[in-house]
Amino acid sequence: MDLVKQQGEETVIRNPAIPDEQNNQVLGEAGNSILSGLQGALAGGGLSQVLSLLTNRGSGGIKDNGIMDNPVVQQIIQAFSGKLANNYQVNPSQASVLSSSLIPRVLQEFGNKVSDPNDKSIDINSVMQSLTGGQSQGINFDNLLQKLQGAGGDVDGDGDTDLQDIIARISGGARENSGSAGLAEMAKGLIH
Repeated sequence: MDLVKQQGEETVIRNPAIPDEQNNQVLGEAGNSILSGLQGALAGGGLSQVLSLLTNRGSGGIKDNGIMDNPVVQQIIQAFSGKLANNYQVNPSQASVLSSSLIPRVLQEFGNKVSDPNDKSIDINSVMQSLTGGQSQGINFDNLLQKLQGAGGDVDGDGDTDLQDIIARISGGARENSGSAGLAEMAKGLIH
């Protein structure tokens, strides 16, 4: 919420389209939209998109300034814009401009903070714990991503190192090992 308030100074607080008495509500709505958008992306299988968004490790994230290309960001912008138009009677075009300005800046700053090795107040593991309600306990996302990068990294050639690369590495290995000789060797290993 502190990042939302900092980034919302210009786009919300000094915006004549948002009545002063609604500034805090609108900023809170922005924070809720970001939280629910990230949780929704994770629930829908978008782990790699969330990781690339919140780390310096991929396309559609802070590494390449392609944050607006990330589908998670687009979904959050649309959801927040709809809330502004429907709940706060902001003109839809103004709501779109405000959302497209505020949400990426907040996520950019948040990603910078998560990726900063000198900032020990927050890291990708604590973010994932928070977003999943503790269900990701025991998974060290930072170590996992570092190991991926050190183990040949971008296997699928999409410009980032993420869980899709694990899948590509495993499926590639399975394809290479799926010939008749590979099956015979695997059967021998199972029998002995």
